[in-house]
Amino acid sequence: MRWLLLAWFLPISVLSGWLGFAANDWNFGIVFLSRDFYDLVFAVYADTLGVPAETLPPLVVKALVLDSAIVLGLYALRRRRPIVAFLRRAYSKLASSRVASAESLSSAP
Repeated sequence: MRWLLLAWFLPISVLSGWLGFAANDWNFGIVFLSRDFYDLVFAVYADTLGVPAETLPPLVVKALVLDSAIVLGLYALRRRRPIVAFLRRAYSKLASSRVASAESLSSAP
């Protein structure tokens, strides 16, 4: 499962980094990160799909978010027992602190 997450995280982080840097034209002298290259990539992609180029970046971001949610959901499904145990411990600490604070307020003059 770790390899799946690593194989997912690395390309997604590179793509997200490229989208963020290129969309804001933070190129640091690298042509790959320039806004011109960004526009060219999405123009070619838009011509291939037959859609306007300005509609593609939000669609790519939505796809990245949805796919990441699916992968993280599968990971959470596989690790549900430790996650539930952690949440129960955290909730019991929260509930005990609420009881302690309520008791200290009830003894106030």
